[in-house]
Amino acid sequence: MLMGKSIHPLLIAENNTLYTPIVSDIFNGVEELCLDLNEFFLVFFSYMKYIFALVLLLIGTLTLLRFRGIYLMKRIRDKSAFNENKSIKEKLKQTHVFLGIMYLFMGCGILFNYLTHILIWVLEPLPDGFLFQFLGIGNVIDPNSIYRISNYDAAISPHEKTIYFCFALVSLIALLQIILSIWFLTNETSLIHSHTKTFLVLFAGIIEGMLFGFTTSLRFFL
Repeated sequence: MLMGKSIHPLLIAENNTLYTPIVSDIFNGVEELCLDLNEFFLVFFSYMKYIFALVLLLIGTLTLLRFRGIYLMKRIRDKSAFNENKSIKEKLKQTHVFLGIMYLFMGCGILFNYLTHILIWVLEPLPDGFLFQFLGIGNVIDPNSIYRISNYDAAISPHEKTIYFCFALVSLIALLQIILSIWFLTNETSLIHSHTKTFLVLFAGIIEGMLFGFTTSLRFFL
């Protein structure tokens, strides 16, 4: 009967010795790539702070200008029927002024950091970051590793910070989806043909924020 050939222990040790430098080189290469990515993300978020603030300021300005246009058009259409003493219910429908001022306040707040501190203080207690909890199910991944990728200050290796930056990017996209969806829903615009799609984008933004955290990206705006 044929017997299976056994591999000599010295041959196994020699193969392991050959593969170890290759694996080490690959790992070091990945870590160097992560270092470059981390530097890119830091610059990216520093620019995104000002872009984010500019978007909010632009939305606020457009909202106020649109309200002014609606107000003037109503007066032009029917000057005789225009009544300065409108009912409270009708006045409440004109939310453009409030929203415009709110967006301008948010834009200045992001620009000068005071709103960022407020948002972190308000949103931090909210239940979010569920993705980190899902990763810990069954203890397949080391809890210490999960903690390091969920806390930028606790991250040790470059790849852990890169993972956090990726989560922060999704968190930023979620915030943009929520803010823009609310603006489109409160402003009748020809850009949106179906409010259903806007609600879906809003819902997706909320889900993304719950999974990746609403404040994950805000720390890089300070």
